[in-house]
Amino acid sequence: MHIDIVPNRNSPPAVLLRESVREGTRIRKQTLANLSHWDPARVELLRRLLRGELDRAAWGEPVSGPVFGLLFVLRKVAEELGIVEALGRQRWGKLGLFLTLARVAHQGSRLSAVRWSQDQAVEEILAVGRFDEDDLYAALEELARLQTEIESRL
Repeated sequence: MHIDIVPNRNSPPAVLLRESVREGTRIRKQTLANLSHWDPARVELLRRLLRGELDRAAWGEPVSGPVFGLLFVLRKVAEELGIVEALGRQRWGKLGLFLTLARVAHQGSRLSAVRWSQDQAVEEILAVGRFDEDDLYAALEELARLQTEIESRL
């Protein structure tokens, strides 16, 4: 199948959806539909589709970046409540903030929170580098040690 544009003398050209059919040694064009009334952008899109330009193989695998929205909104709420300031700017404070936000958004274990973070924009939103569950447990120990100080800041 292909799009064929046939000029008309005193009229706009006819836009036809056609198929080539072999009859013996001859090739004949068979008209399947008249697309003259279609918008030109729509005709061009159909032409590209018929050529295979819009196939998944032509574009490669779809790529998406980390999820941004939920963690961003939760961080803004934590800022408004004073949680960000109470936990501080050190790495353990940022990891503590991540644990708090992950508990609200994900509600899983520490290991599942680490796995969940791989799809989230944690580095961009919380400015904390890579971490694993051991880092989260170390942050919890530091937060427990400073619990009364953090509570007084809140």
